[in-house]
Amino acid sequence: MRAKVLNILACLLFIWIALPVVAQHISVEPRAVKGGRVTLTFRNVPPEDAGNVNGAYTVNHGDGTISLPYLSSRVRVVGKTAREIEDHVRALYVNQKIYSQPIVMAAVGSEQESNDLNQRYIQVTGNVAGKKNLPYRQGITLIQALLDCGDITDYGSRKIQVTRKGVTRTYDYFSARDRAIQLMPDDVIFVPTRPAFERRPSKIGP
Repeated sequence: MRAKVLNILACLLFIWIALPVVAQHISVEPRAVKGGRVTLTFRNVPPEDAGNVNGAYTVNHGDGTISLPYLSSRVRVVGKTAREIEDHVRALYVNQKIYSQPIVMAAVGSEQESNDLNQRYIQVTGNVAGKKNLPYRQGITLIQALLDCGDITDYGSRKIQVTRKGVTRTYDYFSARDRAIQLMPDDVIFVPTRPAFERRPSKIGP
């Protein structure tokens, strides 16, 4: 009886010693953080859309959101795991009747990883020839970003909206001064639909 008790105590002692070691090896699923990176890969979407929606998105420092092409509003991802982001993003595209059965794969990275890899982006969306996330480069201007996306379409307004840290300003496509504004990482450029009464000048003004 005494030997049995000693064996039980020995087992309990072993478990007590081993638990901290085991706990150290239990992996905690990473979650999206402000300033971090969320990389999305879409499957089962039109081929012409894949280049627009696939890519790495920087989580906004202010509200913890990312801006995804075609969706009506920004998507809050901070605090979510990759699987939660996949489910959430898929539901948004389906509920807004953009895609019927998309497959979404997500990966999240920390702000430090994002900075180390220099993966900071400028998002260009709206009425441009090719919506995309442009890798940020020092000194890139508004017109350069638009031209990198194939320029505004015939349906695009001259009033270009640039959102930076939650603040949106409007710039004139036909103003040389506005064209030359320098962009910053995480800027979002949106080209609205051209109103019926909006005219386009024949040359670039000051």
